[in-house]
Amino acid sequence: MILSWVAIILLSISYWFQIYKIHKHKEVRDISLFYHVFLAIGFSVLIYTAHIEDSFIFLVKQIMTTIPVIIIITQILYHRRDRWHDACNIRCCDCGFYLEPEWYFCPNCGWQKC
Repeated sequence: MILSWVAIILLSISYWFQIYKIHKHKEVRDISLFYHVFLAIGFSVLIYTAHIEDSFIFLVKQIMTTIPVIIIITQILYHRRDRWHDACNIRCCDCGFYLEPEWYFCPNCGWQKC
């Protein structure tokens, strides 16, 4: 029983670390909205199933993972146009968009990196 509660806490904490990372960097371009929406729907269905089966530990686990996933979805929608950049990243010579070091072309305007 103790291992089950430890697993629940660890699963929940992993989502809260993701929430903190998004909050700190305000960068969500690499995070899939569809993935998190499907997680939220699946977890919500499992909440209902846990309620029907009267399984307290399973119900708590589903609630403790569904809430952070919904927060991540909200963060993705809120920050989807924000960009976070390292100070060493260069800008495109044509449009001024920040470029990652490994990019050869600007994703914003298509010009080759200077």
